[in-house]
Amino acid sequence: MIAYPKYTAIKRSKLGDHEKLVYSSTVYWDCIKQGVTTVPLDAAYTCVNYAVSPRVLYIKSLLGPLLEAELHLTGSAMISESFNDVDFVVYGASDVVVEKLRAIFDRGILDRPVSLLIEEYSKKHRGRLRLEEYLYLKKNTILHCSFKGIHINFKLVELSRGYEGCIEPVEDYSYYSGPVEVVNALNPHRIPARYKAFAGSQEVVIESLRELYAELPAGRYYAIDSRIEKRKSGLYLVPDHGVLRPFV
Repeated sequence: MIAYPKYTAIKRSKLGDHEKLVYSSTVYWDCIKQGVTTVPLDAAYTCVNYAVSPRVLYIKSLLGPLLEAELHLTGSAMISESFNDVDFVVYGASDVVVEKLRAIFDRGILDRPVSLLIEEYSKKHRGRLRLEEYLYLKKNTILHCSFKGIHINFKLVELSRGYEGCIEPVEDYSYYSGPVEVVNALNPHRIPARYKAFAGSQEVVIESLRELYAELPAGRYYAIDSRIEKRKSGLYLVPDHGVLRPFV
């Protein structure tokens, strides 16, 4: 299956680069015409012996009913009581979930202090974007917040489950570096993120699996080493292995 191993529940720690090579391999998938990281199905199993902090479970019990959604814990807080932030995933996230999350911010239950966003930038995005660019992308975020003194990250996944096989094959692709105009979001705050946009004079749909690009404000950007993919339904600009930088 396509997966990227990051933590080990056995040692309750991050996998080292050499350990990732033991558990995974990269194979070429013609469906999307690029390599993907895979884990053998017979090596995947469910581990329930998590070391979840009671504080994390308490936060989950409060936020879940407010969103009327099931929160799935992931990341370091799932395997260790020592963590810097708490990551929750919502599968099958609908417009209703997005509106409920936004309403929780509006009520002041969740907060988005700039210091938290600077911390998120420093840990994950330094070198890819300048700080002012990242803060612009996340100025209205509902995916990063502070709740009862804990740094919370949400990932809202549009699909309720994975799927097998090739859904919409990439017929052809080319690399693109140049101006991009984001017109509007087609599914705000969710993954895969999609936007109506223009790459130069070409009308495209920006599509991204990265949380970084899940909340793009409308406006002007510059794409570096992005892919423009030709599919049956149209042209898609995929920035995930390059950079999409806003003009700020």
